[in-house]
Amino acid sequence: MALYSVSPTIQLKAPQLSDAPTLFACVDADRDLLSQWLPWAATTRTVADEAAFLKYCQERITSHQLWLAVIWVASRPAGMIDLHDFKDQHASVGYWLDHTLRGQGIVTQCLAAVEEIGFNTLGLHSINLLAEPNNHASRAVAEHRGFHQDGVLREYIPTIRGDYRDAVVYSKLDREFTA
Repeated sequence: MALYSVSPTIQLKAPQLSDAPTLFACVDADRDLLSQWLPWAATTRTVADEAAFLKYCQERITSHQLWLAVIWVASRPAGMIDLHDFKDQHASVGYWLDHTLRGQGIVTQCLAAVEEIGFNTLGLHSINLLAEPNNHASRAVAEHRGFHQDGVLREYIPTIRGDYRDAVVYSKLDREFTA
């Protein structure tokens, strides 16, 4: 059952352990590119790792510490999108999508749905999005959705090599969503 129908071919669904093999296959096929931006991609080495992560997410969703959905495209799991770091009616958004589906506006459409959920259902005041300066695709998603570029956090995002990369900070306020 869909949490949210984004389009006739795109749905956001609650994570199920049965999604683990397909999601892992997406990560495994795109590990090098995903690892550039998302350190967890390098450590997700098996279907069991993905299943453990989904179970962890289900527990955090149940305790209202996370809102997360699996992005389904054409009837198959193809990525994830979430709201995390809830504090004082603020949250951060994160996402990833199968490399074969990028560049089609899917994440931009999913972010629009997550904004509606965040502002109208969860009562958030703001949603933040962090992207590395060279992650042009993620920055384009934020800009297409009208997020405001607030600045740069220097050496903020940890990498698998143990160093840190800068993060461009974007935000959207509830009043900007309804405007």
